[in-house]
Parts: sequence; C-alpha cells; structure tokens
Amino acid sequence: MNSKEVNLQKKFVKVFVVGDPGTGKSIFASTFPTPAYLLNFDNTEISYAGRDFEYENFDTSPKGWIQSEKEIKMLCKLAKEDKPFPYKTVVLDSTTSWTDLAMERSLQLDPKRSPTGGPLWNVHYGMVKNLVEGYIRKLLELPCNFVLIGHMDRILDSDTGALLSIVPMLTGQLSIKVPSYFDEVYYTDTRKRNGNTQFILRTIPSGYLKARSRLSGKKRLLPDIMENDYNKLLSYLQNIK
Repeated sequence: MNSKEVNLQKKFVKVFVVGDPGTGKSIFASTFPTPAYLLNFDNTEISYAGRDFEYENFDTSPKGWIQSEKEIKMLCKLAKEDKPFPYKTVVLDSTTSWTDLAMERSLQLDPKRSPTGGPLWNVHYGMVKNLVEGYIRKLLELPCNFVLIGHMDRILDSDTGALLSIVPMLTGQLSIKVPSYFDEVYYTDTRKRNGNTQFILRTIPSGYLKARSRLSGKKRLLPDIMENDYNKLLSYLQNIK
C-alpha cells in the first residue's frame, strides 16, 4: 500500500463530539447523511426531528446495557452481510448515560461493594472500561459515518478549587484513550453574532480543550472555529485530493 493512493474524500467521518449540555452536540449529529441510526441513551430524539433517523431508546437499568449490546451487535452483523450497509451514519448519544448503564451492568455482574456500598475501583470501573472500549471499537469499524457524543468533565484541584484540566466525561483512562481512536475530536460551544446565538465547533487545541482534526491536515483546511454542520464540514474539506 502507498499513502499516495489514499482518497480522504471517500473516507467516512468518524468524530467524537464533546461539550456541555445545550451547546449543539446532537444538532451537529443530526446534520449527517441519512438514512441513519441513533443509539439514543439521552432521549434526544427531538433534536433529530424531521430527519431520517431510526432510533432505539434504552432502559436506565442493567437491562438497558444488555439492550444496547444487542443493538450494536445487530449493526455489526448488518455490516458483515453481503449487501450494502443500510445506514450512512450511526450516532451514539451520549457516552455519559451509556457508561452509567455499563456501571449498572458491572454492579449486577459482580456483587462486591466498597465499605460505603458503592462500586470498587479495581473491579467495577475496570469492567466498565472494558465494556465501553470494546464496543466503541466495534462501532468505529462500521462502514459509515460515526458520531460519538460526550460531555465535558472539569478536573479541579481539591485544595484550591483551581481548574486543572477539561476532559471527556468517561471512566478513568477512557477519557484519554477514547479520543485517540478518532480522526476528528470537536468541542461544541456557542457564541453571539448580531444578537443571535450560534452553535459552533472548535477543531484545534485551545486552552484546556483538546480538539483536533486529522482531516484538516497540514494545510489546515478546517477553520479553528466552524459552523456545527456536516455540509459545512465537507465544504471546507473539498480541496482534499
């Protein structure tokens, strides 16, 4: 193989979108090509209204995790069949509720508890990491665009309250490992223009925000701040050869 033959215009967009609630994460995902499939853990279907998104909601219990495993395995099975994959985009919205379900499942599988009755770090959190990491890898292999949505976690100094870092709200090392699996990691935000609120995406590291874009490349095809719309994203990347 030779990298000269790589055509990035034919690559699917695999993007991890991170931000605070209400900053346009689901709105951005809703602009991706359809027909699409939504793994809907946050009951955000209203953000996808009018678009061709099949979706599944999940119970907030260990049963919900088992249900999500079934849906992801169904998508993987469709990808292996000898016919075109039926979806142009798959969205998981969001990792926050999904990892909560993974913890519920872990507590169900292992009855051990801490002295306060909670999960054990070296037992249950390790199980959550393995469950979530494994299925994200499977979703990344699907022959379509994939949008993973997550929230931000602010790490503070316990003594001074000073902000130390901002990371995706994921268990342990997943906050570092999961972004590394994606070509694109965008942070959502809002800004005021002419008295109107606009939803935006940050595409480069800025302060504590570790956004990045491999598709933007050395030529910096993407602006540092751009509209949170898939078609706008493609328009910036149209010069990729």
